[in-house]
Amino acid sequence: MAKDYFQDITPPSGSPEARPLQAIPQQELPSPPTLPKEPEPPMPPGGGEAPERSIRNIQVSSSRPKPRMAPGEVREPGAPVPPPRPRLGRYSLWGGAALAILALGAMALVAFRPTTVTVIPRSQNVRFDETARFVAYPAALAATGTLAFTLETSVVEDSQVVPASGVERVEEKASGAITVYNEYSAQSVRLIKNTRFETPEGLIFRAPAEIIVPGKKGATPGEITVTVFADAPGEAYNIGPVTRWGIPGLKSTPGMFSSVYARSGSAMSGGFAGERPAAEKSAVEAARAEIRARLQEKVRETARARNSETALAFSDLARVTFESLPQTAEAGGARIREQARVELPIFDADNFASLVAQSVSAEAEGGVILKGAEALSATRETPAESVSADSPIQFTIEGTAQLVWKVDALELAGALAGRDEAAFKAIVEHIPGIKEARVRIEPFWKNSFPADPSDIKVKIEEPSAS
Repeated sequence: MAKDYFQDITPPSGSPEARPLQAIPQQELPSPPTLPKEPEPPMPPGGGEAPERSIRNIQVSSSRPKPRMAPGEVREPGAPVPPPRPRLGRYSLWGGAALAILALGAMALVAFRPTTVTVIPRSQNVRFDETARFVAYPAALAATGTLAFTLETSVVEDSQVVPASGVERVEEKASGAITVYNEYSAQSVRLIKNTRFETPEGLIFRAPAEIIVPGKKGATPGEITVTVFADAPGEAYNIGPVTRWGIPGLKSTPGMFSSVYARSGSAMSGGFAGERPAAEKSAVEAARAEIRARLQEKVRETARARNSETALAFSDLARVTFESLPQTAEAGGARIREQARVELPIFDADNFASLVAQSVSAEAEGGVILKGAEALSATRETPAESVSADSPIQFTIEGTAQLVWKVDALELAGALAGRDEAAFKAIVEHIPGIKEARVRIEPFWKNSFPADPSDIKVKIEEPSAS
């Protein structure tokens, strides 16, 4: 049987003759496809045989592309080949574009910033002593150029429980706050002590002191809040809020009776007749003293809260009237209740600062502000009873404050609009309230102010204490 494998193996050395394959009798082998003829290897210099082609001597070309040469460039044989130029990646291009956009944005912000004028106003420290005397008049009576005030009335309460030491028989009257209105005239209305206030059901309460109801201002009625007490003891007078209290004593004047009235927004309380826990008298007196001390602090807090850029108040000028309210029973003791009626003069801040400037011979053209006025202390020279809506108040002031001149930012911007930068100094010098000013015109390449005043930002800094 014929063999179907190669009979001969090429020896490792020499150039043997090619031997034919053994014929395969069963079938005819297909002819192999014709392949392109490989080029003959170059002959070695000096003649000789061509090198043997085998896997051991195949020349492997480098995968790195040859660097391109510029037209006309000649490289010396053996010269080092320069490394290929790096190519910019896609992320590098995006990063460069982002940086360019940020740079343009920053330039736009700088170029289109508003023109800014920074101003430091004039200031002057003022020290007050006991020789600084003032006279304030009710606003309805004050003449032009004088110090005026309005009187604000409020009621504050506080209480404290005292342990009981026995039982006592008591009869107490209910009490509560009402607000009296004057729609009758622009002049104040005086109601005498023990003036009666009547509920729609006919219950009578009385005012324990004289009441002066301020006059109306235009269509706004004058008003004042006071405390009234029931005409008789007992729980029958512990009533809820009343929408309208009549004043029987005014019935003889129909117009006044219909236009002077009262309202209450809270209930009347404290009415009692019977036995209740009793406390030692000394303990009750000590509790009342502690409560009134706390009420005095509340009065000072009320005055401090009233101070603002437009208003000024001194707690020492307030008229404070204390009232002992009926005790109420508590578990194991009695609750001692005290009430303070506060009449506080309120001054217009600009009017007060102007008068202070005049007292120290300071030119206050354009207006001034008194900084630190809330820290000043005032001493009333007139009796507390004279503090009313109809009488002037005499007082002294002690302490230190600072006068600061006002600068009208809109007026300054209007004066600078459209003007050349060289005119800035002359314009600022003609405004009396300015101590120092500086400007930054934007964009930086311009040398004149914007034509529109709204494009000029005026910044007013706080002056330092001198």
